Amino acid sequence: MQTSWLKMIGSLVFTGLLFIGSVTITNAVVQDISSENAQGLDDTSSANDDGMVTIKLGDKDYRLAYADDNMERQLGLMYRRKMCDDCGMLFKFDSVRIASIWMKNTYIPLDLAYITEQGEIVAIKQLTPHDLTSVPSPKPVLYALEMNQGWFAKQDIRVGDKVEMLP
Repeated sequence: MQTSWLKMIGSLVFTGLLFIGSVTITNAVVQDISSENAQGLDDTSSANDDGMVTIKLGDKDYRLAYADDNMERQLGLMYRRKMCDDCGMLFKFDSVRIASIWMKNTYIPLDLAYITEQGEIVAIKQLTPHDLTSVPSPKPVLYALEMNQGWFAKQDIRVGDKVEMLP
């Protein structure tokens, strides 16, 4: 009886240490994201070349944050409070798939464009801050592009348009 009680206490202590460790990691990630914001995603200053990509929509080139690994895709635009008018993030998935995105810890209202491997926009959806509802792509895609809400309409970019220079 005493052994099982000690095991339970040990398990609770271990769980508490895991929780403290995850809070520390989360705080480090938030601080890293905050420094990234200072480099250009929430204002019009130039960001460094790390983690950035240039794509072409219509006759304009756009330099965007680039999420091409699992950690970057999971963080996405979380914790950011604002972005410049033409700033956003391009997500590249590991393979062509039905993709799904949600807005956990995301403060900015966004538009989401799902894009095929060939660069065709197959859906543009409006996303609400902090909404935990998964928003799936209507068909298999390789990319997703998040921009400020209303950005695609202002640029007259629609479903069926092509994105060029995709990585």
